[in-house]
Amino acid sequence: MISSFLHISRLEGGHIHIEKSPFDLPALISDIIEDAAIASPKHHFFYHGETTLTAFADREKISMILTNLVSNAQKYSPSGGDITISCLTANKKIRVSVCDQGIGISPADQKNLFKKFHRIESEHTRLIPGFGIGLYLVSTIIELHGSSITLESEPGKGSTFIFELEEA
Repeated sequence: MISSFLHISRLEGGHIHIEKSPFDLPALISDIIEDAAIASPKHHFFYHGETTLTAFADREKISMILTNLVSNAQKYSPSGGDITISCLTANKKIRVSVCDQGIGISPADQKNLFKKFHRIESEHTRLIPGFGIGLYLVSTIIELHGSSITLESEPGKGSTFIFELEEA
């Protein structure tokens, strides 16, 4: 939580810089899945996509983004279920997605989801901790990479967050 607030402060002060370099994206995802599986044994984690793939992005920031999306998938899938991270390539772009089988997000709530301090208030989310800054940071850092994040979701069926990165 403190780290997220510090990131917002740096971001808004213009002190977060994106330092792109080539890195092995499937290896990073494997590390994130390994950590997530330890933290939540009731979820099943899967990777779908390229096994050899080099992204051209800020590895530390992409790690932060993926960790946040996977953590949210865990929190908002309280009964467990599958969480899948996918990486597919087309036209020198890498399409990354994080998909869960959680509570889903209504179309009305999707409109404000990436705004700072926005939290969905519902019967399903009232006991889930958070301050509404994680997805704000995710979307802003993805924008600094020259991309954007989209969401496909349906209440009761889960959510898929999607963004693109440059292929090295």
